[in-house]
Amino acid sequence: MRIARHTLFNLLGLGAPLLLALLLIPSLLQALGPERFGLLTLIWAVTSYFGLFDLGLGRALTQQLAVSLSQGDAQRSGALSATALVLMAGLGLIGGLLLVGLAPAGVAAFPSLTDAKAARIALQLMGFGLPFMVITAGLRGMLEACHAFGLINLVRLPLGAWTFAGPWLVVKLWGPDLALITLALVLGRVLACGVHAWAVSRALPQLRGHLQWQRRWVRPLLVSGGWLTLSNVISPLMGYADRFFVGIGISAAAAAYYATPQELVTKLWILPGALTAVLLPAFAAQLARSDDHSWRLFDRAVGLLFLVLLPITLGLALFANELLSLWLGAEFAGHSAALLQLFAFGILINCLAHVPLTWLHGAGQFRGPALLHALELPVFLLGLWALTRAWGMQGAAWAWLLRMSVDAAALFLLCGRQRGGAAWPMRQWLAGTLLVLPAFAAAALPSLGGRLLVWLLLTALATTMAWRQRHFNP
Repeated sequence: MRIARHTLFNLLGLGAPLLLALLLIPSLLQALGPERFGLLTLIWAVTSYFGLFDLGLGRALTQQLAVSLSQGDAQRSGALSATALVLMAGLGLIGGLLLVGLAPAGVAAFPSLTDAKAARIALQLMGFGLPFMVITAGLRGMLEACHAFGLINLVRLPLGAWTFAGPWLVVKLWGPDLALITLALVLGRVLACGVHAWAVSRALPQLRGHLQWQRRWVRPLLVSGGWLTLSNVISPLMGYADRFFVGIGISAAAAAYYATPQELVTKLWILPGALTAVLLPAFAAQLARSDDHSWRLFDRAVGLLFLVLLPITLGLALFANELLSLWLGAEFAGHSAALLQLFAFGILINCLAHVPLTWLHGAGQFRGPALLHALELPVFLLGLWALTRAWGMQGAAWAWLLRMSVDAAALFLLCGRQRGGAAWPMRQWLAGTLLVLPAFAAAALPSLGGRLLVWLLLTALATTMAWRQRHFNP
């Protein structure tokens, strides 16, 4: 039951701040206005993207350190960790300098901005905080490798809350100043880095005296991290490109109408994220021992994620207009309800794809997913440009949904090539597909009662099936 317990820790650490977000986002939107709030969502996006300047070393460190710790080699583990952290500190500094230098050009791409100076200062402030964010990713990877998920989430919970509480406090105390909001966020990241370092010293005392740079670890880390970097640079670029196409091609206000429902559904990434953070070191250790139980764990992870996510995503799709009207008002819902329906369906598909991606990374197979993302990028950008130009925000959302579907199918196929004689649970997956498609199509029903009946039936079925699989052991 260790995987279930650690997943629950992650859900609490990732999910609790989102409850705060639901309460504070309407206030932030009202205080900042559509344009400034749209810029805030873009700043969050830019920070997430440039935060990947660890060149994939954080995830590579987790995978390799999990194997090393399972073998009880403290000297190897210490050298591996120290070398990775030094590399990540240097890469974070480079990324921060790039963000500071590119900020003026980035702001100039939005000619309709009324306060370009504040937006530029905000981006530059994020650049100063970037090295701390990258180092934090490495420290968190070390904690994940030793399954210290309790400590991770003691730190993660207040940091996640500050992402929303910090801007809200700044608005209440000093007004809608985007630069001050960004400064508050950066200071939170700096503090989090220090606390993560303390947590590592508590969770891995056996590494004391062994933390030393060793050049021999640079190449294996960079090879693994290099392929991860290709994925980590391209995948978020595809994930956030639609927002920038909408913001540049239509308006910053349109970016708010588009990004807000997308932010809402992508917060569901906490569910696969909470699980796969635990699965990665588990897969790595099992595969290092040639343990066939990894496929059993794989199948149960996919099945449980589907059963948990189906009622949530279906509810968002069926009641998109009602939920957005209650949360942000009827006018906002008029712009965003149809987008939320598409995003809800796409996020269900995408969340399931986290499991095959994690299995491939746990097996040390970083090349396949990276090449897949490299092939997807030009096709997606071309399709996104054409669909956004033809149908505006709706076109961008359809491009996003199509990419999520193709990406998920390809990742499952890559795992299928590695599965050998282990059978796929095809009947269960086919049944799930036959349930999902008509259920989401019910969003077109004009009757609220009809949609509610569909949701209750599917939720009851998913809950029953999940209860029968509740014992989630590796």
